[in-house]
Amino acid sequence: MTARRGEKDSALRLSLHTDLSLRLLLYLGAVEPGAWTTTPAVARAFGVSLHHLQKVARGLTGAGYIEARQGRAGGVRLARPPAEVRLGAVVAELEGLGCLVECARGPCPLAGRCLLKHALDAAERSFVRELDRFTLADVLAGPTGAALRELIGRETDPGAQEPSGSAS
Repeated sequence: MTARRGEKDSALRLSLHTDLSLRLLLYLGAVEPGAWTTTPAVARAFGVSLHHLQKVARGLTGAGYIEARQGRAGGVRLARPPAEVRLGAVVAELEGLGCLVECARGPCPLAGRCLLKHALDAAERSFVRELDRFTLADVLAGPTGAALRELIGRETDPGAQEPSGSAS
């Protein structure tokens, strides 16, 4: 399918849950190794809903990607080194594989006799395989990591000056 002129591109999109999960993992990968941070700090840094981010943190804790600790000295941190967190594995776990098209929904009268689901599932597996070439450490090694460390620095030092030329 092609988008009609003037229509927004309708490309494959990740769910908000997966988007926030990846952001949280990147943030945690950019903090000092082993350091705890809070979900409110991450939510403020990204300008996202604390409620949604807390749900994401619970899911990532259950999946073994992060650790969570309650209480005054609590927070969240990565459960494994960034080099061991493959992006494809994270996306596959959060989005589920083989769910791009659900033939049972409807139900479709072509179910079992149509190659479209097979083609879409193969494309989805290729997408995940390509993402799996990258780890959190790979992404954090470039400008993304530098930008996150700057963001984290501002978050931990709220009295820090705005960059020159910015309005106060």
